[in-house]
Amino acid sequence: MQTSVKIMDIDVDMLSNDVFIQKINDYLTNEKLQVIFFASTEMLNRAAQEAEYRELIEMVELFLPGEEALLSAHHEEVLEVGDMVVSCRSFGLALEKLKKENRTIYIVSKSNHDVELLVSYCKEMQPELKIAGSCAYSDGMDDVAIVNDINSQVPDFLLVDLEVGVQERWIMDHASLLNAKLCVAIGGVAGLILSQQKKTPEWVERFHMGELYRKMVKEQFVKKGLRARIFRKKVVQYNNQTEDKRGDHD
Repeated sequence: MQTSVKIMDIDVDMLSNDVFIQKINDYLTNEKLQVIFFASTEMLNRAAQEAEYRELIEMVELFLPGEEALLSAHHEEVLEVGDMVVSCRSFGLALEKLKKENRTIYIVSKSNHDVELLVSYCKEMQPELKIAGSCAYSDGMDDVAIVNDINSQVPDFLLVDLEVGVQERWIMDHASLLNAKLCVAIGGVAGLILSQQKKTPEWVERFHMGELYRKMVKEQFVKKGLRARIFRKKVVQYNNQTEDKRGDHD
């Protein structure tokens, strides 16, 4: 099953986890790069306000809900029971169900620490996935050198976790140059992805960081409820403003 819902006049793709997993495996058999964005509330707010940013969103193959807060007006709990993609949790599920064909992944994130966290996450979700390379991205870095490094590793996956705004523009500016089959952007929801691991990673316990990790997980769940309430109000405000504008033109 695949359809879409409009949130603040922006199409967000809705599909079942089974269809999502199949699409991931299909994309990895094609030569053309396919791009998937997991949407955050910040991305939707920006897209509703900036036409240029919205155009970037509309260029991707799939624009999926990255957090349940986006679907607060669409009965996300019912969608979740129906095994629909309602958050970034589905990315981990797709990794678990990845066809065993010696797939490789290259990770771009905001710091070496964030890269290490994502490496650990990807390996836990899919132990047979090979890490082709990584980059801790920062302003002022040579984009050509980064693209060349990615292409030299010829990864199947490119996983990108950068700041909202920077991430989307960087991907779409370089998409035609990247030698990969699939690019998945999780900036804005990476914290949720990491907090939803099945258990505290062994390496975290090994470095005596278990308590800190569990505190971060707890904070993410608290923030999730707060984000849902705030975003629901913004959607209502946006819809009311849209109705007022339509009324003025009648």
